[in-house]
Amino acid sequence: MLDELLGEDEDACVENVAIGASTVAMSRYVNEEIEKVSNGSQIKPVILLDAGQDAGSETVGFALYIIEQLAACVENKDMIRNFLWIILPSTNPDGQEYSRGSFERWQKNYRSIMDYEATGVDITRNFDDFFTECFRVENKFSQNYPGPHPNSENETKFITNVMKKYKNGIKTYISFRRNGHAILYPFASRNVTLDNMQKTKTKADEIAKKVNQRAGGIQWFVSQSIYEMNGQPHCGHSVDYAYNKMDIHSSFEMRIFPETDNYIMSKFQSLPKGYDVSLRTGYFSGIREIYNLLESLFHFSVGCWSCAVLVAERACARGGARGRTARYHSVVSRGGGDASSANSSEHLLS
Repeated sequence: MLDELLGEDEDACVENVAIGASTVAMSRYVNEEIEKVSNGSQIKPVILLDAGQDAGSETVGFALYIIEQLAACVENKDMIRNFLWIILPSTNPDGQEYSRGSFERWQKNYRSIMDYEATGVDITRNFDDFFTECFRVENKFSQNYPGPHPNSENETKFITNVMKKYKNGIKTYISFRRNGHAILYPFASRNVTLDNMQKTKTKADEIAKKVNQRAGGIQWFVSQSIYEMNGQPHCGHSVDYAYNKMDIHSSFEMRIFPETDNYIMSKFQSLPKGYDVSLRTGYFSGIREIYNLLESLFHFSVGCWSCAVLVAERACARGGARGRTARYHSVVSRGGGDASSANSSEHLLS
């Protein structure tokens, strides 16, 4: 499909590489680096983005929009020349697919829980940070059920494994969540502010300011802590895990597309035509601002890397299949237990 989009004289900047496995069809992963190309000893700093943990389709669509903007728009070429973008656009596809046809608000994955008729674990509460500090939700039918223990879900393991893999290079981590209009900084589990968090808060303020310039006409895009936004602790959060365990201090949750507020407002007046498009454009300006803030720290020169590091991996089961080397790095990870499956994609743009 990608080849069909190319012009006659156009070189491909994006390719697909399948490096995943399904729990149903495959039972073992074998990852090996098969190509590395570099124009020097310098390694690109990394920006890590994930979407869809809470089973929302809107965030997945926005993550794909970011990939499109980075890969297709010439005005953004500096963003992929100077940084390595690791984008996980669909970290809970089974939950997302179920929520599309469900009458209830679904935010868990869709793993069957053994010995119970309940289904699913809230991935957003399954990370190994302050997991036991919050009030323990034992009701397995609850949308807030955090799982039997931290990191119990394949989806959670997939995200944490990516963090560990690129830990030394990650300069910013952002998790996109649905139903909101805010950039949120740590912490989610407790209402405290550490002395060394001022830079993180300042970055969040700058991002919010940039989004408001483009999409703040109807509703203000706010900057605050995750705890303040929720009004209560949210333990096992991926942003807290990234901040505390991975030492990624520029870690944020970004709430996008305010479903509830828009629904209420639409009862009193119709929203402007193309409002979702303006929101999406505004949110991307926030992503661009993150890049600008990081770029100013590294002082890149034009042509610093013309090739950088290209990595492709192979994942196979017993007698499994090979992937193709690529600049567009795609990981498919299906799983969530014996009776569930989940697709996750890791897209690497360099």
